Amino acid sequence: MFNRDSLAKIDYTLFFIVFLFACISYLTISMAPLKSGAPAIGIAHRQIIWYVISIIVTLGTMFFDYDRLKRMHWIFYGVGMFLLLGLTFAQLGLPVPLVDDSHGAMSWYALPGNSQLQPSEFMKLFMIVSIATTIDKHNEEYSIRGLREDMLLLGKIALVSFPPFILVFAQPDLGTALVMFSIIISMTLVSGINWKLIVSILTTIVIGLAFFAISWFHFPNIINIFLKSHQKERFLAWQDPQRYSSEEGYQLLQALKSIGSGEFFNHQFNSSITLPESYNDFIFAVIGGSFGFVGAVTVILLFFLFISRVVKAATETHDPFGSYICTGIIGMIMFQVFENIGMTIQVMPVTGITLPFLSYGGSSLLSSMICVGLVQSVRIQTQKFMFS
Repeated sequence: MFNRDSLAKIDYTLFFIVFLFACISYLTISMAPLKSGAPAIGIAHRQIIWYVISIIVTLGTMFFDYDRLKRMHWIFYGVGMFLLLGLTFAQLGLPVPLVDDSHGAMSWYALPGNSQLQPSEFMKLFMIVSIATTIDKHNEEYSIRGLREDMLLLGKIALVSFPPFILVFAQPDLGTALVMFSIIISMTLVSGINWKLIVSILTTIVIGLAFFAISWFHFPNIINIFLKSHQKERFLAWQDPQRYSSEEGYQLLQALKSIGSGEFFNHQFNSSITLPESYNDFIFAVIGGSFGFVGAVTVILLFFLFISRVVKAATETHDPFGSYICTGIIGMIMFQVFENIGMTIQVMPVTGITLPFLSYGGSSLLSSMICVGLVQSVRIQTQKFMFS
């Protein structure tokens, strides 16, 4: 696969966007304040190391024949489920080695070198590949589609996606669970299912959200069944951060203060602002505080450009399987960006979710870079026809 023709098909614009993300990530993390008030220079250096590792993995993924994933996807899916089940067993009190609950949720394994592994970050990718394989094989088997075949496909998608979704939701990790849900919805929309059935599904989701909203204000006991106490407190703090300014609302208020201090164009983070998780979940607040409105808008535009390149890869390929993979990646990245930025400006409730390519974290960065490798793999294997 590695030849001159392959090199010509690489999307170098996509790589340049990732390079800009790496630069912004390093600069922003190096400005982000630690609990001591000192800038996180050491963590910024570790982020560069993770970028180097991720680039190597990306190159390997890029020149890997992604079509082989149709035969291998259950192996990756099984490994991901095994790791998630280990976290679930630890949550039930069983002695599972290496599980780390220091962040308030059973979502990590402790690794040597003061590092951590978050299986849900990689399970998102495994789920994308498994759903793409399921859709592709179903559409090949049933060339003539009716309601029965569409319902059967929905059932297959549910069987593949719901087990990891439920395990992640129970950790509890609401943010990643919502990302998984966005992946499921985005891939279902392009699966070829009749639009009337799609409308019915979307209507059901809207009704479910309306039921949640009504229950939140009138039937709190129902909410307690689905949300843990700290998750419920985050919703309350989102509604009225001033009331919970010393607890769950503290992060949001500090994030808003940081973004406001950046004004139109800043050049330095306000060291008087204390921002927990500044180099991780709340990295966008540091971007706004350090580079102002110009810096924040630049980052958002870069994400739009990134998504447009993935959309281009999805629409140009003649392989439905590759298109499904790109669609899942689009759903994943778009929701993460929307949720992460939204929670820093009080548009969305605060959830533990990273900003792709920019937040510090080996698992998050590695999974995002693998996405880049998969998109490039789809582009490299896209055949050009004289008449199309």
